Amino acid sequence: MKQLVLVCALALAACKTPAPLTGVKVIVGAKLVPGADRPPIEYSVIVIENGKFREVGPQAVIPVPKGAEIIAGLGMTIEPPPNGNPIEPGRPADLILRASEPVYAPGKETALRIMHNGEWIP
Repeated sequence: MKQLVLVCALALAACKTPAPLTGVKVIVGAKLVPGADRPPIEYSVIVIENGKFREVGPQAVIPVPKGAEIIAGLGMTIEPPPNGNPIEPGRPADLILRASEPVYAPGKETALRIMHNGEWIP
């Protein structure tokens, strides 16, 4: 399964993509821990539009909109921030994107990126 996902990701990278849709971001392939005691989704697609989660689910079910900004999520885990809302359609796009395997090097953090209302926090 991982090889199929990798082949698909490489094929997508080789294609010329149209200009990004304004305000649409898609995180593809990450393990999603949605919160609210819901089970994790190993290979997820999360569509974010206008600062909210538009679609959330398994990669085999959720289509990637053409022209969206694609963020590769393989080897990463997505989870809601502490005390945040679950990751589900209609909610504000607040999440933490981190390495699935802990990083134990000095000065390295496992939280790679944090998103608030659909925008990455520097």
